[in-house]
Amino acid sequence: MECEKCNGTGRIQNPPDPPHPPTYKRCSCMLKQDILKNVERGMKGLSNFPKVENSPLMEVVDKNVVVTAGREFLPHLRHVAVRMPPSWNFKITSDAELVTAWLGSIALKGKDILDADAYMVSTKYVTITDLVTPPDLLIIKMGVKTARNQAASEVLAEAINLRTHPTINRPTWIWEEPHHPLNSGHMFWSDQLGFRLAEEFSRVKDLADPGGVKKPGAVKKFGIKGSPIKKSRKTLRGGRE
Repeated sequence: MECEKCNGTGRIQNPPDPPHPPTYKRCSCMLKQDILKNVERGMKGLSNFPKVENSPLMEVVDKNVVVTAGREFLPHLRHVAVRMPPSWNFKITSDAELVTAWLGSIALKGKDILDADAYMVSTKYVTITDLVTPPDLLIIKMGVKTARNQAASEVLAEAINLRTHPTINRPTWIWEEPHHPLNSGHMFWSDQLGFRLAEEFSRVKDLADPGGVKKPGAVKKFGIKGSPIKKSRKTLRGGRE
């Protein structure tokens, strides 16, 4: 069925302004399509996730945040993405991809790579800079990398440093698992990183699921060293839950 506004052309003529030639603007039907294409560009399949009525993530689109959530994070990300212009550049990467990009820079220098994921090194992102600097919003999914690397915390710190550098200064969301939060015992944790998160990052947790079982959580400041306030117990993975 063709759009009644543009008759399927995707554009609408602006009011005449003689003697200038006619000008056009994009029809709202095309704008919706372009936004959905952009959502899919950021993450394939994201537009198909369930809708949520509101999300606390809308309050922190331009802020550095640690989000504690499981898969319920994705409907909330969709809620944000479909409300942004089609030119909005967001990217989901992972802690594993950060290390892989770092390993790529090591490989270029001809040094030995002592990491179980060395086979994943490619030329797609040869430095951390290539991976983290372009997006308007970078989302780092934690808990993907399982093979230990001694430089893990420094790699994450470097990514944050690049994003917060005055010449870039773009927001970063760190998406951590509820059962394996980014605190003492985590592969990517260090005290220096903890103080950095405490100073510059807020926290969002208890996101409402699409069924409305949980209420949207408020944006909160980090606890001491970035750790949750509640007590936790160690898991077999070395983290806490």
